[in-house]
Amino acid sequence: MDFTFLHHPKPKKFEYKPRFYKQDAEPDESGRVPDETEQFARRLHREWESKRMSREKKGFSKLTIVWILIILGLLVWFIFK
Repeated sequence: MDFTFLHHPKPKKFEYKPRFYKQDAEPDESGRVPDETEQFARRLHREWESKRMSREKKGFSKLTIVWILIILGLLVWFIFK
């Protein structure tokens, strides 16, 4: 049996070979074409930003105001009881 203490096998190499190429991808500011994960991340960031901005513009919802009025009414009722 061939057994050595200092032998470390080399890790397997990963060679990614794409099966097809999308020529319709747009280059970004630096001139390189973003891959699908970058495009997904940008789209996701835009959606989150638009949802955050729409939430900030709304202010208080009607339900929040109703809950605040109910709580204030109960506090006043307990104080003057």
